[in-house]
Amino acid sequence: MKEIMKKETEKKVYAAAVYLRLSKEDGDVCDEGRKEESNSITNQKRLIHDYLKGREDIHVFKEYVDDGYTGSDFRRPSFQEMIKDMRAGKINLIIVKDLSRFGREYIEAGKYLQKIFPAAGVRFIAVTDRYDSLTADRTEKNIVIPVKNFVNDAYSADLSVKIRSHLESKRGNGEYTGAYVSYGFMKDGSDHNRLVADPVAGENVKLIFRWKLDGMSNSGIAKKLNSLGIPAPADYKRSLGIHYKSGFQKNLYSGWSPAAVGRILSNPLCKGLVVQGKQERINHKIKKMVAKPESEQSIYRQEDLALIGEKQFDAMQGLLKKDTRTNPGREGAYLFSGILYCPDCGRQMIRRKTTHKGKQTIFYICKTYNVEKSCTRHSIKEQELIALVTETVKAQVQMAADAAETLKAAEEARERMQTFPLPDTRLPELEKELTDNAAMLSGLYTDWTEGILSEEEYEEMKAFYSGRCEELKGQIRKRRERAEKAGEAAGEARQWLGSMTDTGSLLSGTEGELRRSFICSVIDKIWVYEGKRVEFSFLYQDRMAEVCSLCGMFKETLQEQTLCEKGVV
Repeated sequence: MKEIMKKETEKKVYAAAVYLRLSKEDGDVCDEGRKEESNSITNQKRLIHDYLKGREDIHVFKEYVDDGYTGSDFRRPSFQEMIKDMRAGKINLIIVKDLSRFGREYIEAGKYLQKIFPAAGVRFIAVTDRYDSLTADRTEKNIVIPVKNFVNDAYSADLSVKIRSHLESKRGNGEYTGAYVSYGFMKDGSDHNRLVADPVAGENVKLIFRWKLDGMSNSGIAKKLNSLGIPAPADYKRSLGIHYKSGFQKNLYSGWSPAAVGRILSNPLCKGLVVQGKQERINHKIKKMVAKPESEQSIYRQEDLALIGEKQFDAMQGLLKKDTRTNPGREGAYLFSGILYCPDCGRQMIRRKTTHKGKQTIFYICKTYNVEKSCTRHSIKEQELIALVTETVKAQVQMAADAAETLKAAEEARERMQTFPLPDTRLPELEKELTDNAAMLSGLYTDWTEGILSEEEYEEMKAFYSGRCEELKGQIRKRRERAEKAGEAAGEARQWLGSMTDTGSLLSGTEGELRRSFICSVIDKIWVYEGKRVEFSFLYQDRMAEVCSLCGMFKETLQEQTLCEKGVV
C-alpha cells in the first residue's frame, strides 16, 4: 500500500503559476536608466524556466507579471488575478525567483505562506532562496521564512526613507521631481528636473486668464474652449504620447469643465512659483496621502516660468473668491458682483432693475433689507456708482504714475551724486521713544525694591517695556536698512508701480469705459453707506502707503539737493 501511494505522489503533475514582479523601489533601475539584469523581468523568467527544465511534474499554467508595482503591499493586479485562479482550482503551485519578488510586507507574506497556501493545498517555491514548501521541514517554515520576510520588509522601509530624503534634497536644490506637469508647462528636454513653459498650452493658459479678467465665468470659459476644439489637459497630454492618468477624469476623452478652468486659474505655477511636496504617504505600507503644512513644503520661484504677472495672478485669486453671479444671456459676470457690501450688516448688496415709463433703472440695495427688512436700503444707482468708481480708480492710477515719476527722478539724482542722504522724520521719534522706554525699564527694579511696585506689577511692567523696546529696535533697524538701500527700494517700488499702471492701461476699456477686470485688479471691497456715501478698500493699500512714504522722503531730499545746487542752502 505504501509503495502504491509513493508512486501516485511521484506521478502528480502541478499546474504552476510563475509570478514575476519588478518595481523601482527595489533599486531595479541604475543611475544610467537601465534595469539591473539580476532583478529584471526577463532574467526572473529565464531563471525560473531554467529551474523547471527537466521537471516533468510541473506544467506552467500561466505567467503573472506585475511590472512597476511595489512589494510593500499585495494590491497588485496580476497577483490578485493569480489568487483568483488559485481559489478557482486552476493552479496548485506558485513559483517565484525569491521571497522579495513575492512581497516585502512580512506579516501578509507570512499569512499567505503559512496559512492561505497550505489551506488551499498550494505548493510554493522560491528558487534562489532554495525554499520548497513540499520538502521544507518545520524549522524552515517556522523560523527561516518569517525571518527572511522580516528582512525584506525592513529593507523596503529603509529604501522608502532613502527615496524620500533623496527627493527632498532635489527639491531643496530647485529641481522638479513630479511625474507629471501642470497644464501649460512641460519638462525641459535636456533636463527633466527643470520646468519650461509649453509653447502651445501656455498660450491657452494666457487666454483663460484674459477671458476671466474680462469677466467670463469658469463655465463660460470651459464652453468656449470646447467650442474652439482645444483639447482638455488630460487629452492634450496623451496626444503628446504621455501615459497620463488623472483622478479628475472619469471618461476616456474629457472636455473642459469649470473645475478644470478653476484649477488653472489658482495654480501658482502660472506666476512662476513652484510648489512641491504638498502631500506625503503615511508610511511605505499605506498609500493614503496626507497634506503637509506649508512650512514643510518646497517652494521656490522660477521667473522664466511665469505666464501671468504676479499682480494679475494675485488679483485673480481675490476675484475667484467673490460671488461672481453670471449675467443672464452673457458670458461674463455683472460689473460689481461680489464687490459691493453694506457697512451696517456686512452682507453683500444685490442688483435690482426697474422700468418706469419705458426707462430702465439699475440700482443696488442691501441684501438683508431686501430679504428681511431688518437693515436699511443703502440704495445707489449703478450709473452713479460707475462714475464714483471711475473717478477713484483713475486717481489711484494717477497716484501710481506720480509716485513712479518721483522715484525715477530720485534714481537719476543718485546716479549723478556721490552721496544722496535719505531723511526719515519718523526715525528720531522712534529713537526718542526707545530711550524713554529703556529708562522706564531700568527704573522698575528700583521701584520694586523700594516697595513702590508689587512683584506682580514689576513682572508685568517689565514684560511690557522689554517687549516694546525690542519692537522699537526692530523698527529702527528696518528704517536704517531701508535708508541705506534706498536705491534698491526705489527700483523695486518703480517696478511694482509700473505693473499697476500697465494693468490699468490693459484692463480699462476703450474711451474710458470701466471694465470689471480693472475694478477687481484694484479694489477689494466697496462699502455703500446711506446717503450714497461710498468707501473703498483697495488691494495693496498697505504697499501703496509704503511707496508713498518712500516718495515723500525722496521728494524732501530732492528739494534739498535742488536748493543746494542753486546755492540757496
